[in-house]
Amino acid sequence: MAFASEFFASEFPIMHQEKVGAIIERLKIGQSSPQPAGRKSNTTVFAFTYDNGVVLAGDRRMTDGYYEIASDNTIKVKQLSKFSAIACAGSCNIIRYLEDNMEAVCAIFKERYQRELSPDGQANHLRNLMEGWWYFYVFYWYWSIGVPVLATYDLEMGQPRIFSFAEDGFYFEPSFLAGTGCGFETVRGLIVDRWREDLDADLAITLAVRAMIHSGVASHGVSDARIVPPKVALIDKEGFRWVPERLIIKKRDDLLKEIRGIRCLLC
Repeated sequence: MAFASEFFASEFPIMHQEKVGAIIERLKIGQSSPQPAGRKSNTTVFAFTYDNGVVLAGDRRMTDGYYEIASDNTIKVKQLSKFSAIACAGSCNIIRYLEDNMEAVCAIFKERYQRELSPDGQANHLRNLMEGWWYFYVFYWYWSIGVPVLATYDLEMGQPRIFSFAEDGFYFEPSFLAGTGCGFETVRGLIVDRWREDLDADLAITLAVRAMIHSGVASHGVSDARIVPPKVALIDKEGFRWVPERLIIKKRDDLLKEIRGIRCLLC
């Protein structure tokens, strides 16, 4: 840590010392990558598997900075190929860069080889794209990186697969759940508690909507699903498809009828 302190002190001007200090603290052993005090990423995106498929969900809010709401109609789930999609949190510019590049690579591969780019190939390419932004993560605005979740259906393996990414491009393949954004931390336990390996698509959609309602209520700055319905998609052996908004609204309204105040919702 002494080397890191000396390096930052010599390489960065005085005006950045506050940010540098936060970075040095984050690099200490055992520290994660917390948001600055009082600031949130204003996003909830996640993906989890169900019986031979995967569901992706994303809230609808985009902010200008951290406090000013720019839109409550943003779509944070992006289809990449017939059997893959990503959902991202973080900087809009970097997210757009990742989405456009990944979509182009998947299309070019399909045109050239007449087959889908494999899930592992997509994950590796996404990692390479993210490595180009590692210096922001380490040296500057580490909360302004675009962080994706990649969801796919592997035709060769005959099963859904999810890839979870860190800010520096490192990724791993969790068993059934991945997500990012400040709102995801509030719903991780809820999803884990209610998830079952044999969930059918209908129950998976219900769980996704329930988690989004929970996130909007409990997490500051995240779009409230009670007001603006989230976007939800499924990927299975038939490919990517959006869940109709009318179905999401119906499930949301049915869930809200079951609860008796916020306390019950958060149980």
